[in-house]
Amino acid sequence: MSTMKPLLIEIGTEEIPAGVAPRMGAALKEAVEKLLLDAGVAPEALCLGVTPRRLLLHAASVPLLQADSEETIWGPPERVAYADGKPTGAAHGFANKSGLTLDDFELADKGDGKGRYMKAVRMLKGRAVAEILAEAMPGILRKLPSPKQMQWQDGEARTDAFIRPVRWLVARLGDEVIDFSFAGVTTGRVSRGHRVHGGTGEIDIADPFGWLEGQYVLADRDRRKQSIGGQLAAAATAAGVELVEDTDLLDEVTDLTEWPHVITGRYSVDFLRLPAEVSRIELKHHQRCFSTRDAGGKPSNVFFAVANIASKEPAAVAKGNERVVNARLADAAFYFDRDPKQTLDARVEKLSTIVFQDGLGMVGDQVGRMRAFVLDNAKALAVDANDAQRATHLCKSDLTTGLVGEFPELQGYMGGIYARMDGEDEAVAAGVEHHYAPAGAEDALPPNRIARAIGIAERADKLLGYFHIGRIPTASADPYGLRRAAIGLIRLLEAGDMPVAMTLSRVIDEAAKQWNQQRVTITIDAATKAAVRQFIEDRWLGMSTSAYSRSALEAAIGASHERPMHQSVAVAELLSGFADSEAGRAVAAANKRIANILKKAGESGGDVDASLLIEPAEQALHESLVAAQSAFPADPAGQLNVLAGLREPVDRFFDDVMVMAEDEAVRANRLALLAQLRGLFLNLADVSRL
Repeated sequence: MSTMKPLLIEIGTEEIPAGVAPRMGAALKEAVEKLLLDAGVAPEALCLGVTPRRLLLHAASVPLLQADSEETIWGPPERVAYADGKPTGAAHGFANKSGLTLDDFELADKGDGKGRYMKAVRMLKGRAVAEILAEAMPGILRKLPSPKQMQWQDGEARTDAFIRPVRWLVARLGDEVIDFSFAGVTTGRVSRGHRVHGGTGEIDIADPFGWLEGQYVLADRDRRKQSIGGQLAAAATAAGVELVEDTDLLDEVTDLTEWPHVITGRYSVDFLRLPAEVSRIELKHHQRCFSTRDAGGKPSNVFFAVANIASKEPAAVAKGNERVVNARLADAAFYFDRDPKQTLDARVEKLSTIVFQDGLGMVGDQVGRMRAFVLDNAKALAVDANDAQRATHLCKSDLTTGLVGEFPELQGYMGGIYARMDGEDEAVAAGVEHHYAPAGAEDALPPNRIARAIGIAERADKLLGYFHIGRIPTASADPYGLRRAAIGLIRLLEAGDMPVAMTLSRVIDEAAKQWNQQRVTITIDAATKAAVRQFIEDRWLGMSTSAYSRSALEAAIGASHERPMHQSVAVAELLSGFADSEAGRAVAAANKRIANILKKAGESGGDVDASLLIEPAEQALHESLVAAQSAFPADPAGQLNVLAGLREPVDRFFDDVMVMAEDEAVRANRLALLAQLRGLFLNLADVSRL
């Protein structure tokens, strides 16, 4: 009988929302793989399958049994276990607790230099891998990450929850069913194919992906995505158009289908008069369809839907999609024709009727604060004050239009369109259009300074307001998008292509000032500002980047004076390269030592008395320090070069000088020398954090 057999685990569910199943599948694979490896069992060719209706794991072979192993048990030391050569109560108690007898133990050296200890070696017989999996799987399924969970059972099974109701479970190791239950469903051999085309039956444990494909299910997500991409390209070629690529939409339809088929549709050419984003947003967000361009790069009325069935009448499916799209675009055209009858400027007063957030007033109040922020800080934001305040004044007016009311995803974009139709300057219109960007961590930044200025004002205002009323994100929930707001603010402030001459503290202070000067019931206090700053810094330190390390950014932020964020990024990039060098490691170690000495001594500095510098090494360090202070450059790169040059006298000082001298005056003088040295380093960064 072979000791290796294929492993198959499949969790069958009702349709899982797009984007969730891949994360759950990855977590399932990671958890099962870790379980097996921790048990000393290495799966061969472990593969993941993910569709809207299933999470599937398959390994070509897994051992049926763990290998036997030895377990070393260490007991109390000899001095506790034995007295006058006889075992004590502690020795007897430990042996009983271990399930062994005293005869099973010997005295042995651990190698820690503390003498001998009781030691026993116990043989552990390998367990059946199916048994290990059966015990662990319910717990693994309960811990899979999902935004929300459902409970749909009665009785004891109701304690189990999942993203969607579980309908079948397959769990096998070779011919053996891995016996466990979850959410009232017990494992078996039977799987289900496509909801329309497929059937049910015993899934092939040797080739589950092939069996499912025979049941009209492409379980390999990457293959399914490639199939959709290929079909889209072929359909675009056949229709004589160019596909508007959309990776997010491609991911979404991949997660919504098991047997995808691309359908070509066309909406009325009359709707080509609508702004390009209107039809694209309608097609993407409401119908999950792909837009196209003609040979000249202009919007085309051809679109592509991705169906989850292989219809015998694709033309009928296309007509159904066309009917819905035409109806939605007719609504858009109606509002697009009607909205411009009232200018954005005339709509501003309507913002006082739209609630910003319960407890925080109206959107009109928010616009007033943002406008004042931009005006007060126009120079630091590097924007024209008149254009910037005008764009801020108008930036939320499109919320009152019918088209944005019907298609909220068009916020900002339609504001820019309507501003141009109203005759506003292009700088104003572009500022309105792009001020929501970036919406995510990977989105492009606004292409103009005014939009960035508005974005900074809005995000700082939002964070302060929500923190004031206690709507602070938790580890598992952020319903108001405050993490996204913080990340957007960071990206706007750290961007070097359009630098902002404002520190994070100044941004927060200026935004808080607008709240406090608006004479409403809200006062942003110092504690709220500090909490918001910490929240933003935590996000900043957690943002991954290849340009600098987290420790380098911590060091840059730890400088004795705050810089604008884009300058801190430049310092962090310098320090990242320096920290990897021999000189960098030595300087960082010296700074850690200096920081610890000063902290323990409770000294904050003072003047250095040159007459009390006795040792040649401390005299040399003082001379080097004075020279560095007098010639300390303004640019960070020059500063780093000067500080790196202090390595040799610093190393010599610590080799030759006892800082904590018995003579109180000498000791205080040496501490003052170190404090001045650390102060010079802190002009650039807290290098001790590298």
